[in-house]
Amino acid sequence: MLDTTRVIERVREVIEPEYNTKVLDKNIAYELGISSTKLATMKSRGAIPYDELTVFCIKRKVNTNWLFFGIGAMEMYHA
Repeated sequence: MLDTTRVIERVREVIEPEYNTKVLDKNIAYELGISSTKLATMKSRGAIPYDELTVFCIKRKVNTNWLFFGIGAMEMYHA
C-alpha cells in the first residue's frame, strides 16, 4: 500500500525549487489542480489522487515509479 504522506512529500520535492518560501499543502493542491480541502481529506483518509498525480508527472516529466514508490531517479528519461 502506498504512503500518501510520502507521495505528497515527493511532490513537494519537485516543486520546492520554484517557491521562495516553504511549500505548503495549498501549493501542492494548486499544482495538482485540486482544492486544499480535497487534498486534506485525501491525506486524512490515506487516499491518493492518482489521476492528478499522473498528469502532474507528465507535465513535469517526473518518473512515476519515483513519485509513487521512491524507486529510481526523479526525472523521467526518454530513450
